[in-house]
Amino acid sequence: MSRTVLRLVLAAFVSWTWVLAQEPVYILKVDVPYVSVDVSVQDTAGRTVTDLSKDDFEVYEDGIRQEIRYFSPVATPYNVFLLFDRSGSTQHKWAFMQRAVASFIASLRPQDRLAIGTFDYQFQMQLEWTSDRAKAFLALPELIHPKAIGGTNLYDALDRVLRREFRKVTGRRTIVVLTDGRDTSLYRELVTKNRLLEPLEDRGFQKVLKTVQEHRIPLYFVGINTDRNLEPNRIGGDEFRNLQLIFRNSPVPQRYLNEVRIRMEQLVEASGGRVLFPARIDEIIPLYEQIGRELGVSYSLGYISSNSTATDSFRQIEVRAHNDKLRLTQSRTGYKAQ
Repeated sequence: MSRTVLRLVLAAFVSWTWVLAQEPVYILKVDVPYVSVDVSVQDTAGRTVTDLSKDDFEVYEDGIRQEIRYFSPVATPYNVFLLFDRSGSTQHKWAFMQRAVASFIASLRPQDRLAIGTFDYQFQMQLEWTSDRAKAFLALPELIHPKAIGGTNLYDALDRVLRREFRKVTGRRTIVVLTDGRDTSLYRELVTKNRLLEPLEDRGFQKVLKTVQEHRIPLYFVGINTDRNLEPNRIGGDEFRNLQLIFRNSPVPQRYLNEVRIRMEQLVEASGGRVLFPARIDEIIPLYEQIGRELGVSYSLGYISSNSTATDSFRQIEVRAHNDKLRLTQSRTGYKAQ
């Protein structure tokens, strides 16, 4: 090999290594587990600590220290996509939806951007990416104007946002979804074929799960009307109420709710996000404020797992600060290896 060729090869290797070290988690394409976790830090007096660097942290997976390949300090902007279920089964929550968005917008930092989308049978963009708070507030009335009540294409809406809308922005990214998690495909399969699909045989769910795994953008679900916080809708259509009429004195309606909740949990686990279940309708607004505050004081860390074994096991994540007097709160404590 000539010296010229050798220099070119070395230069290419160094450049690629540098890219891997700098590339954000959300567009890194690798075939090994790339794991992200957000961390907030407080001192002994309970004050938020926002001036730490990458070298102040250590990350461990199942007790084995990992190399931090990606790091964003607290000041790094967040791009937050707010996605709202505007199907008939959530109709009684729409007023709280508006108020929750207003509170969330007010909690964002000046450098953060947001976009808003809604879905029922179809997906609609209500607000393109902006840091203009006045423009965001003007979009709120559209949240309670449904276009096609009669179906819920949650999985298609998520897939669309992950694949298309985040191409328009760079930086840290997340999705916050208010939904009951009930994609029409699961309900239709149950009603027409008298068969409740398991997640592994649910093609629509598996498609969006794969998209979530590929893009690694954290999902925050605010789950309403699940088996954890059931509050049946008395205004619009409600799948659970219909199933109670179709399958009288049967465990099928409850099993349906369980499967819906399990799917939401699998999606957030794959993304590194979280699912929150407000116990009462008036808890929706504080939960949105809580998510906004957490994003505004979080560091983002990412690593490529040193364990390349393909297993179906749960792997524990622990983030430590070199200063052992600091208290850390992680967005996730582990993940399921695929």
